[in-house]
Amino acid sequence: MLFSVSDFRRTGVLAAACLVAGFIALSIHVGLLAAGVPFPIPTPPLWATWLHTALVAGGLIMALATAGPRGLGGSLAGRTLLAFAILVLLQETFRVAVMNGVVTGGWAYGAIGLIKPLLRSLILALLCAVAVRWARGPISAMAAALAAAAVATGQRLIHPFLNPWLDTFDHLSRAPLFVFPYPFHVTVAAYVSFIEAVVGAVILTALIWDRLPARLWARLASLALLTALIKGVVGGTVLYGVFTGDNPWIGLFSWSQFLLEFLALGALIGAVWGRLGPDGSPAGLPPP
Repeated sequence: MLFSVSDFRRTGVLAAACLVAGFIALSIHVGLLAAGVPFPIPTPPLWATWLHTALVAGGLIMALATAGPRGLGGSLAGRTLLAFAILVLLQETFRVAVMNGVVTGGWAYGAIGLIKPLLRSLILALLCAVAVRWARGPISAMAAALAAAAVATGQRLIHPFLNPWLDTFDHLSRAPLFVFPYPFHVTVAAYVSFIEAVVGAVILTALIWDRLPARLWARLASLALLTALIKGVVGGTVLYGVFTGDNPWIGLFSWSQFLLEFLALGALIGAVWGRLGPDGSPAGLPPP
């Protein structure tokens, strides 16, 4: 038998524990929002968008460099597909469309709206898969991330050609049917759809876990930081926070709900993987 009953049971326990980790992480955001922390709506200049994208690219490049040649054969196409999957999932790309449909009833408009973020993610994933070849240290990795972000940010040049076509579907948009605090079914949809980010964090963890520092706290800290970087909430907090709200402090406070949420998600998924992952030993290390 390829898989024993105990293997299936262990996989089920691992999956359940990851879902609990996602529930806890999302509850941080939901709790802070309920406590009155404002939802961040930034209006950043182009240079801040470039640096924000560079931080996301830096996270992807670090993940790919840490993983090495593993993953889908280690080819450029394989690395691009892997980076694309992690980026799309951690940035909750499909979840945004789903929740737009749940809250407004404009399902078709939300589906069409996926074109831009998927295109952005594919371009950035390809750039990072190419750039990782030159990331031989912190300085070169930083330069590669800045260069990849510059090209990715430059893709806005295609928006004048893409936007008029997308604007023809504006009639499919709908006004919100619900506002926060949301009714029960919207909250349930929010938690269920957060599985997308959980899957992204699990893929990231499985890819690099045994190549992270040996100490458990260092592994969890590395995963927390990479998860938050790729999600974009590190850049959102330190860069977009300045251009959110009436003053920078309100902006930082506003972004903190997402920063804490994804730091927690990365650390919790790492803790679950270290305890229940394939190695079956704490921190993924060989048992004594």
